[in-house]
Amino acid sequence: MKTREARDSFEKLKQNLRNKTLPRMILLYGEERYLRLQYFSKIGEYFGAKKGDMNTDVYEGKNVNVGAVIDQAETMPFLAENRVMLFQDTGLFKSGGDQLAEYLQTPPEFDVFIFCESEVDERCKLYKTVKESGLAAQIDEQTRESLQSVIGVFLKKEGKRISVETASRILDKTGNDMAMLRSELEKLVTYCMDKDVIEMEDVETICSQNIEDKIFELLDAIAEKNARRAMDLYYDMLALKEPPIKLLVLMEKQYNQLLQIRLLRDSGELKDTIAGKVGINPYFISSYMNRASRYTSEELRSIFERCIQTDEDIKTGHISDTLGVETLILSFL
Repeated sequence: MKTREARDSFEKLKQNLRNKTLPRMILLYGEERYLRLQYFSKIGEYFGAKKGDMNTDVYEGKNVNVGAVIDQAETMPFLAENRVMLFQDTGLFKSGGDQLAEYLQTPPEFDVFIFCESEVDERCKLYKTVKESGLAAQIDEQTRESLQSVIGVFLKKEGKRISVETASRILDKTGNDMAMLRSELEKLVTYCMDKDVIEMEDVETICSQNIEDKIFELLDAIAEKNARRAMDLYYDMLALKEPPIKLLVLMEKQYNQLLQIRLLRDSGELKDTIAGKVGINPYFISSYMNRASRYTSEELRSIFERCIQTDEDIKTGHISDTLGVETLILSFL
């Protein structure tokens, strides 16, 4: 699904929820797990779902018996308007959902089907059926601007104020992970209980360092040819259960940004212009430019291309992810 279409589907979901016009068949999917679960709960509440209630059926995991689901869906609700069927990470939108798709062509009017899935194949019959008959809302990582708005709204409710720069620093530490962002905001509010304004030093003291910060530490160690530090950082991140392929993707992203910055700087662009074109907060562009200055544009292009090649080698099975990323890092030292 294209980014614009994905954004529109999520906006439609929010609008329908505000207007109380939700369809009775909804799929929530996409990269942003925290928001998916939040809206899964909200939509369930809207239709009167309650775990343990005889009119609410919950199906979790990949061992769902579709025949039993259909039998239950045929059972009229007891003293209620709806029978709410909740599905979470069933895998039916990857395989095994054709029978349910056929059933959903003409389900009973009292049934509500709400799916919350981390894996979806948009080509499958069940996806197409839900999209045509209800709403398939793709909830992906939110933009930095929308997350800054989330920070402002949350802190306003808590009677706190924060500057744009300080809010941006929170996002530097949490990334786009909304669950982590919510956790860090709650910690900040508790820490700043006696203060009206949350300041930069509060963020630096309280907020946990996110994985992108650790990747930058890794890039610094590589630039300094500090092999011991670089490998220690890599193994530390593996110990935190970070998938090697995710670390590689973040390395690709940051080396690509450094390459763009180097090229723009070499062409004579000013600092603020570079920040805007690369999509980096101007408050932090100087540190990015300092990192980029350690390399020539040719060196950064070579590093970025080696990251891409390693990514391809891992995905095609030529090398394991852990060894592939380790070998890549060592090749830079």
